[in-house]
Amino acid sequence: MRKMEFTFIGGDNRQKEAAIILSEASSLVRVFGLEVMEHESIENYQELHSELFQSQVVMLPIPYKNQEGFIHIIDKDVHIEPKALFSKLRQGTRVIFGKQDKEIENLCKQYSVLGYDLLKEESFSIRNAIPTAEGAIQRAMERTDITLHGAKILILGFGRIGRVLSRMLHGIGSQVSIEARKNEDLAWIEESGCKAVSLKELDSVLKDQDIIFNTIPALILDRNKLEKINSNCIIIDLASHPGGVDFEAAREFGLSASLDLGLPGQVASKTAAAIICSVIQEILRDL
Repeated sequence: MRKMEFTFIGGDNRQKEAAIILSEASSLVRVFGLEVMEHESIENYQELHSELFQSQVVMLPIPYKNQEGFIHIIDKDVHIEPKALFSKLRQGTRVIFGKQDKEIENLCKQYSVLGYDLLKEESFSIRNAIPTAEGAIQRAMERTDITLHGAKILILGFGRIGRVLSRMLHGIGSQVSIEARKNEDLAWIEESGCKAVSLKELDSVLKDQDIIFNTIPALILDRNKLEKINSNCIIIDLASHPGGVDFEAAREFGLSASLDLGLPGQVASKTAAAIICSVIQEILRDL
């Protein structure tokens, strides 16, 4: 990949560290919506100046917008609508972001820019599962008063994060059960030394768990299932917003449940940034 100019707009520590990595590779980096960084190849902006949009590549957050629909920026007093941002982009600009939806898909078409969703890049998702799983374990250790060794832990889903998380917990010595739907996944779970749980068996194992991790991006722990969970159980939801837990019902039942998103940026920002930069190189390799 030839040397390019990058603009970072918003994000968290992952984007900050990624900007530093790219600048140290002699790329010119323009930044808005992150803390000021001192580096000769980084230009910091306090407003959406036109120079920000001279870069060939614009990096948006992961996910690119917050729950209110604005670009995800640390400063809560700054509100940028996606359309207002895209209207400033030059045609042909490459925009890299997280969590594509209809809005950003339509904006890319309307303003003739090339959009890349990092979350759809398999290499990103696989690598990102590692800091996500480690962060989930860290959250569990912070919130419980028992060791994970010997703890009864249920993982809902056997995708990338579920696989990595189950392997780590099994290595710690946890008693790991994993819910999955596909017969082939249930077979792989048994082969890994964990307990396989089909969807129809799920209700029967809920009451025995110390910790439940959800990785399924659909409502799996509804009111009926939550009332079967013991009051000391910790629930950590890793699925994309709005998660797979009925949090209102969880509060009514006195359960400790949280939606823990963006863990790589919170617990391993440098590793997460290196993953982002590696995938960026793959995306832009032929340019």
